Amino acid sequence: MKTKHVLRTGFLLFIVIFFLNVAHGATVQQATGAGTSKEQALYAAMRQAVEKQVGVHIQSNTIVIDAAVLEDKIFSHSQGYVTNYKIIREDKTSDGYSVTIQAYIDQKLVKEDVNALAILRKGIGNPRILVVFKPRAEGSSAIKGKNFVEKILDGIEDAFSERQFRLVDRNAAAAFASQLEQTHDIDTENNKAAAYGLKYNAEYTLFYSTDGEITERGDSFAANLHVDARLIDNTLSQLITNKTVDASGEGRTAENALEKAGRAGGKNIVAPIISVLQRHWMDMQQNGSLYIVVLDGVDDADEIAQFTEMFEKYPRVNSAREVESGGGKTTFETAYRGKRDELDRDVLRT
Repeated sequence: MKTKHVLRTGFLLFIVIFFLNVAHGATVQQATGAGTSKEQALYAAMRQAVEKQVGVHIQSNTIVIDAAVLEDKIFSHSQGYVTNYKIIREDKTSDGYSVTIQAYIDQKLVKEDVNALAILRKGIGNPRILVVFKPRAEGSSAIKGKNFVEKILDGIEDAFSERQFRLVDRNAAAAFASQLEQTHDIDTENNKAAAYGLKYNAEYTLFYSTDGEITERGDSFAANLHVDARLIDNTLSQLITNKTVDASGEGRTAENALEKAGRAGGKNIVAPIISVLQRHWMDMQQNGSLYIVVLDGVDDADEIAQFTEMFEKYPRVNSAREVESGGGKTTFETAYRGKRDELDRDVLRT
């Protein structure tokens, strides 16, 4: 009788917890996680449960959000969406532990956060990018003089276009690349790229370079390329990420093999760059990118105060402060949640 009473009490307690969670907008997801410790396995199970709930909401509402953004903004703190959980099974495995749970997910919070990301993503769009080739001074003699670099750019442009990113015109980018042919100082390159990119309202610059080798195989050739890329935040002249991928190609001639490898390398380098770029861009739009605004012909204290007051009323402006004035000009530092061309428009209409 005592055993039955305990079982009945436990069952009733479970029912009470279940209905309390449902009443507070929770939904139930069963998930299994693995880890080297019970704590890690439990966290992995919570994460999987949240991933399931996010997937249900995204599919049912046809929402498009980049996986890297979901990872950074939601999945990385999955525990915050789990209001309660019940461990259904625990197992010791060869690698550690496996835990299966019944998790109660705050579906209202998941819905609000995912929808907010979707709205922000739709509202901010994608940034404009200046793509520039920078030859390696120490590049392999085997590929020097070969006309295949355009194929790398073709691959880069294709990959960015598929993701609906805007690029600076190829001719404008080539003109800038020619200015850098004698430059080997990375800091100088970054600063010049930032200045040139902002001239074309590009928020980022992507430098790419390549090295590799060619192997002759009887009546054909094989090319192996290493494609490097550096992503620069033009507003801060700051390196955001540095990535390298390998690509290969075969052809009847060395040039043909290089062209195939180049196009593949160009497409492949974009994926790891975009995952970092979108997280950085989203953060900048939420918190505001730091911009420097110089007003020529304005150094009167009253005019400066009036400009600051009016400028800060725009919804994309987080903050604005005067950092220097005199000599007929004033320099402002502003945190702005928008693109460079949108900032220019807000400055002009102030």
